[in-house]
Amino acid sequence: MATTVTIGEANTYFQQQVLYSQPWDVLDDETKMKALNNSERVLYRYYRDLYNLSDSSKYMPKEAVYEQSLWLLRQDESVQKQDFGVTGLGVSGINIQMQGNRISEIAPEAQAIIEEDQEENGDGSYNGKFGWLVM
Repeated sequence: MATTVTIGEANTYFQQQVLYSQPWDVLDDETKMKALNNSERVLYRYYRDLYNLSDSSKYMPKEAVYEQSLWLLRQDESVQKQDFGVTGLGVSGINIQMQGNRISEIAPEAQAIIEEDQEENGDGSYNGKFGWLVM
């Protein structure tokens, strides 16, 4: 079970905030939970220097997990095949060509939410829980 989000919260988010949420809307609760679990695991692994599942004061915005879940659900078979290096498919004279590059593992909207969470406010403080120091 996901640590930081619930199906009910995600349902509310998608009902109120996301216009094209059908991939989420049509799922049963078991599949929704799988999507949330997978999204949370991927995001916390990818952003481990910024967020920590073991410390509730260092959780990422829930919206990032919801958007990551929808991103995963929107990926069709051609995207999954592309992740394995397939560059083309053909069936009965219909051909689909792909770049052969992996699609980003992180949803663009989740990235934007996390970047916004980490932005500096202009007074030296940060919206998020962490700041960057470049030396």
